[in-house]
Amino acid sequence: MPLKLEEMRSLVIQALRQRGWNQVGSLEIAFGNLKAQMQGISQQQRFVIDGRAHLESGESSLIHEVIWSFIIQGILVPGVDDSNQGWPFLRLTEYGRRCIDENQILPHDPDGYLQDFQRAVPSADPLIGEYLSEALQCFLRDLHRAAAVMLGAASEQAVLLLIESYAGSIADVSRKTQVASQIEKSPSIFRKYEIFDRGFAVVKPQLPKPLADNADSLLRGVFDLIRNSRNDAGHPASGILVARDTNYSHLRLFIPYCQRIYGLIEWFNINSI
Repeated sequence: MPLKLEEMRSLVIQALRQRGWNQVGSLEIAFGNLKAQMQGISQQQRFVIDGRAHLESGESSLIHEVIWSFIIQGILVPGVDDSNQGWPFLRLTEYGRRCIDENQILPHDPDGYLQDFQRAVPSADPLIGEYLSEALQCFLRDLHRAAAVMLGAASEQAVLLLIESYAGSIADVSRKTQVASQIEKSPSIFRKYEIFDRGFAVVKPQLPKPLADNADSLLRGVFDLIRNSRNDAGHPASGILVARDTNYSHLRLFIPYCQRIYGLIEWFNINSI
């Protein structure tokens, strides 16, 4: 059964990480060998024939579609040198090389990215996943203001759940009521986070080391980065464009950031402070 376009994108990225390709045909061969490996075909069987023999009807066309989408996204460019400047020759752009050199799931592979997110944060609120999915689709289409707004919404939902779990873990009834009232009356996510941050500074020494390590940079640092980009994108008066590299970096940070948030939520849910 032919692979779907979403599945093929991930394998094309894997093929790009291999050496020796410089045109569409060699990428098709690498793709076919990776597909055969994924399907459990032995190495001896894989390499006795051209890897393209493992492609099913329609898959070559879909590989071309993925390649052209990567050209549009600035990962690939037609041509390899002055003597071979056009199709079917290909090379990675400088940005593409940076992406491919990172041995992790890329935002350019949204399905793989979301699977990685679900593995890292299996109990994530569905609304976070919905906003994150839309952020990835906007990123693929170079809608970087929209991507920043959607990622900001995903971050806000995660932080609101963290603040809620923190407030719920306060043992003293009077203080719990006071903190809950302050949070409810705060007009923005920034002000709500400020209330949490003051309390979190007191709680931090009680946390297990894996949750406390680098908490300031991973929580407040990433929260502010994503929130500032969302504000820049969402306020026309600012006139600020959100760069592709900015969204790329923030999407790469989002999974460990959200994973730490959910680690803290789970801790607050079973401990009193």
